[in-house]
Amino acid sequence: MAVTKHAFSQDGAIDEYVLSNKQGTKVYVTNWGARLTRFIVADKTGTLRDIVAGFEDYESWQKSLAIDDPYFGATIGRVAGRIWPCDNVLINGQPCQLPEIQPNKVYLHGGINGFDKKLFSGQVLSTTESAAVVEFAYISEDKEEGFPGDIELRVKYTLDQENGLHIEYLGTLLSGTETILNPTNHTYWNLTGFAEPTIHHHMCRLTADRVMECRADIPMVPTGRLLPIKNTKLDFTQLKQIGEDLDPSNAERGLDHVFVMENEPGSGSQVREAAVLESPKSGLRLTVLMDQPALVVYTGNWISDKLVGKYGVRYGNYAAIALEAQQVANAANLPEFRSQVVVTRESPFTHHTVYRVNTT
Repeated sequence: MAVTKHAFSQDGAIDEYVLSNKQGTKVYVTNWGARLTRFIVADKTGTLRDIVAGFEDYESWQKSLAIDDPYFGATIGRVAGRIWPCDNVLINGQPCQLPEIQPNKVYLHGGINGFDKKLFSGQVLSTTESAAVVEFAYISEDKEEGFPGDIELRVKYTLDQENGLHIEYLGTLLSGTETILNPTNHTYWNLTGFAEPTIHHHMCRLTADRVMECRADIPMVPTGRLLPIKNTKLDFTQLKQIGEDLDPSNAERGLDHVFVMENEPGSGSQVREAAVLESPKSGLRLTVLMDQPALVVYTGNWISDKLVGKYGVRYGNYAAIALEAQQVANAANLPEFRSQVVVTRESPFTHHTVYRVNTT
């Protein structure tokens, strides 16, 4: 196992770390947004493929933001997903106003300048025979994006010898008595390395047996009600081709749903399988394990076709899929789920997700 570091920006202010194992797998992460930038792995023929979306360097990433921001590879926070209404969120009994990112008082993915835009400190924690470890840290100050309390978030990336990428989060409240936190990773996966320009032929299986109902009047805002998915189009309990559910002519266009695990494991539980993604073309299988109760599955329904990423790849609708492990979306405004995202001095936030890639 090994870790190397090099400049990710032209001025050298931003770093990129490369974690590698004896199988030849390489994972690239940067301290800008504590972000995953490349995941290079051998497919069934031994061909190396970079299976995540992104851009060549920091400057290319900045230029892309003027076109579209799908949050490729980023750590999202303080709170991932949507919060509605965002103008009167009670935290520690006090009303807080969060930034409106989408119409009708909808907050999204950390606000205007969330964790995905922040510069974290970075350090190599260890390199052993079994693992290579890099940790990023950032202190979000009181009232940043409307949230109370100073909070430190540590994001630890570990690559193991079995091609498992572990992402562990530790959120510690440094001031105040209570805040909310619900980070996730927003990497987009295409297991062909974009040899196929969309994920239509990818196969997917989900452990979840329920999905969160969303409001009819405000798109993608969860109501708190959990709906069974057995024998519906959202039933992925058996391996199923994703393309069956991608339709640009309807309002949803594809998947952008909060799937909820049976028995809803709590923060700090042991990780367990949440999803399997496979590509018949490459023979690669991605297994997602997590200790969180919800997995947001987003099939890149609105990625701009004007984005040109690494290796000159032009992205677009359905170019890749995001599998976002987290606590239930909109939990801050849903009494039955609110405790999932509350952080106090006595109760820090923990979260562990594993993305493991092997051949089928």
